[in-house]
Parts: sequence; C-alpha cells; structure tokens
Amino acid sequence: MLEETEHEYRRLLYVAMTRAADRLIVAGCMPGNMNSVRESSWYDLIKRGLANSDLVFEETPAGDGVVKSYGRAEDATPETGTTLDAAASTHPSLPEWLHTPATPEQIIGRRLRPSDSGIDEGKTFRTGESLAMRARALLRGALVHRLLQSLPDIATARRHDAALGYLARNAGHWTVGDREALAAEVLALIEDPRFAAVFAVGSRAEVAIAGRLDRPGSPPALVSGHIDRLVVTPAEVLIVDYKTNHAPPQLVAEAPGAYVRQLALYRAVLRKLYPLLPVRAALLWTETPDLMEISALALDAVLPIPIISA
Repeated sequence: MLEETEHEYRRLLYVAMTRAADRLIVAGCMPGNMNSVRESSWYDLIKRGLANSDLVFEETPAGDGVVKSYGRAEDATPETGTTLDAAASTHPSLPEWLHTPATPEQIIGRRLRPSDSGIDEGKTFRTGESLAMRARALLRGALVHRLLQSLPDIATARRHDAALGYLARNAGHWTVGDREALAAEVLALIEDPRFAAVFAVGSRAEVAIAGRLDRPGSPPALVSGHIDRLVVTPAEVLIVDYKTNHAPPQLVAEAPGAYVRQLALYRAVLRKLYPLLPVRAALLWTETPDLMEISALALDAVLPIPIISA
C-alpha cells in the first residue's frame, strides 16, 4: 500500500513537470516539527533531479524564506539589486471600500419548510386499520414517490423491469404479485393521458426550492423544500405534489390544510421567479388516481404570512 502511494505521489509530480507550458510553481508549508523538507518530497525530488541539469538555479529572498527556481539561461532574472523581501517592499494603498463597515445582514424572521407544517395533518387511513397495515401504507407511499421520481426519465420499454428491480430491492418481503401490482399501478399512472403534462419531456423531479418572501412590517421569511414534480413551459408553471393517502378526499374543499399550505408556499416562491407566467399547483392522489388542482384564491387564503408579489 505504501509503495503504491509513493508511486502515485511521484507520478503526479511527473505529470506536473511534463505538462506545464511555461512554468511550474510548487508551493506548500513546512510542518511545525521539521526544519527541512522531507526526503523524497516533491521539493527534494526536484532538487536532486535537476542538480546536474543545464538549467540555471537561482535563490531569491522572499519574506521569511527563499524562492528557489530553475530556468533556462536566456530566461534568468537580470541582476537588479532588488529582492522580493516583503519587509523591504512598498505596500500598495488599500482601496477605500476596505475601510467601510459591511452592511449588516438582513434578519430572517422565520424559516418555513413547507413539508414541516402540520406533518401529521392529512395522513388519513381507513377506520379499523392495524399498525402493520398503516406501516405498509406508509412504505407503499415512499415506494410510489421514488418510482414516480425516476421512471419517467427511463425509456418506456425499460420501465417495467426497472420498477420490478427497485421493488425487489426495497420491498423484498412483499409477494411477487404485490410488487407486480404496484409496478403496474405506477406505470399506468405515468402513462395516463390525463397526466401527460406532468410527466412530459422537460418536467423535473424532486426540485429543490428556496426563496425569501417579504412581509410588510416584519423581517422576511425563508422558505425551503422540494417539489415532487415541476413543469415549466413558455405558457405556465405547474407544481405537482404527490400524495399517497390510503383514503384520499373526494372534493377540493376536503384537501388537508397542511397540503394546501405546502403548495401555497411553493407557489409564492415560484411567482417571484416567474413573475410573467401563471403558476398553478395541484395534488396528485396516487391511490385514486386523480390530479386535484388547488385554485389561486384558495392558495392565497391559507398563506401563514402576507406575501408581496414580485
């Protein structure tokens, strides 16, 4: 192992010395417990390797040390009686902005993570379900999210095998029939013409988002999170959040408040990024399946902070 490390160390020096077009500068710091460079270090290898060459060797005082250089005779530094000694050189005048105190950073009043608000709100299950069944439902939700994230970017002919391979690795305790059924459900959802815009070429999965939202009379709020699917076209912006609830609501008015607030915060940030485009937001219920768009009026009504449009 040590021999391989030393070989790689020397190889890098060889590459540096043979690739440099005009000059090669080797610089570093001396360990506090040493008075000279380490044997077989780059400095030592260069010194020994060029000792008998026809290059001109020069030593130039510089601060607390000496700059050692090797060069061709025609490139040698002419004698001028000057050195690079920092103590003897004249320091340039500092720009005026260095003397001006920096402006204090703006205080962030609140840090909002859309997915954190009401984390348990909206997690509905069918009455009488056991803990095991609920745990299975939560696992199913995680699996669906991952498949919806990755499968649209895979060639259609390969999606089925890719889905089964992922489920075999992450839901191996399920029966083959259960894994086949879930793969078929997700593939049918992706290929459903109703959701063509959601999974169209150019749509993006798991988009990280962060923004600062102004609040009149209060410090701004910082919003950060991840959008399950984001579609940006010349005509509009569409935010889609996957929801895998075991018992999804039937009406828009019944959508859990936490989910609506989450979309509202995402939309508020994206409206600042795309001030000339309408920004729509929708929940994709995977159990039904159904794409439930939340109106702009409903989204603005649930924002926990007053938002100033861009």
